[in-house]
Amino acid sequence: MRALVLLASCLPFIMASLSAAQVAVNVDATANPHPISPLVYGVAFGSAAQLSDLNAPANRWGGNSTTRYNWQVNSSNRASDYFFESIGSGTPGQDADQFINDAKSSSAQPMMTIPIIDWLAKAGPGHPYPCSFPKTVYPSQQSFDPFDSNCGNGVLPNGSDITGADPNIANVPNSTTIQTQWVQHLVGKWGAANQGGLQYYLLDNEHTIWYGTHRDVHPNGPGMDELFQKMRDYSLAIKSVDSNAVVVGPEEWGWDGYFYSGKDQQLFGQNNFSTPDKVAHNNAFYIPWLLDQFHQYETANGKRLLDVLSVHYYPQGDLSGHQEFSNDDSATTQALRNQSTR
Repeated sequence: MRALVLLASCLPFIMASLSAAQVAVNVDATANPHPISPLVYGVAFGSAAQLSDLNAPANRWGGNSTTRYNWQVNSSNRASDYFFESIGSGTPGQDADQFINDAKSSSAQPMMTIPIIDWLAKAGPGHPYPCSFPKTVYPSQQSFDPFDSNCGNGVLPNGSDITGADPNIANVPNSTTIQTQWVQHLVGKWGAANQGGLQYYLLDNEHTIWYGTHRDVHPNGPGMDELFQKMRDYSLAIKSVDSNAVVVGPEEWGWDGYFYSGKDQQLFGQNNFSTPDKVAHNNAFYIPWLLDQFHQYETANGKRLLDVLSVHYYPQGDLSGHQEFSNDDSATTQALRNQSTR
């Protein structure tokens, strides 16, 4: 009891001392000034008219549909966004080249996604499109494409995902050789990065949630080692063609993708809140660990493979999980959006 009385008697003195303390903070706004890159004000998939209207400085070819873009047949798989269908024209590089042309004609820098996932879309120049969950294989599904009735959403009527899809149905294997050839095509058509050609190459898109968005070809969340190996190998392929290329990555999604690999995030979704991948890497958070791996590679080999760190952000913080991907533009969501970058 005497100890408690002594502590109680000391508290007023401690609080008085704290309240009496004054701290002066001086901020010199003129110290180490640097311009803000205009590229932070870019857009994604802007048309030539939109780019000119907005005077947008950068235009990103990126998102779920670009993860499996197959430049050889100009086809992309729409993944979970639209019935896992492979859709395209069949003309090599057509859509990508048109995108770059539109961006350059509007004085915007095109930023092109290089697929690093293991599969690319098959040719799909017309209906019926190749798709990963065809009715002929999986007749009982939650819904089917009203314009291509053989293509299902890969979800059973009870709401559970169909597993074990054959990736060969709507896809073909990817490789560094295929992407090297595409970079050769891009440099040949548009020029090298230091000669006014394509400068920015993005290392795919939001890898850590492939197990959901691209679950037909990558049903298991990718771990830290797999992701670094893929980014390292494909960056080497890009720079083997254009040593001045600016490689951007990992194009991750939100705070979850900053802290945890796909392997750990998938366990979260299964209500298993352990993080075995993080534990196996000395409890390192994913992106700081990833940057250290690239730093170690550069130190050992004298070659920088990651030039720009890119992390997507969403208005995260809504516990329901719905707000971050909705069209809600309320004051609450705007505040979350602003706070997500801090």
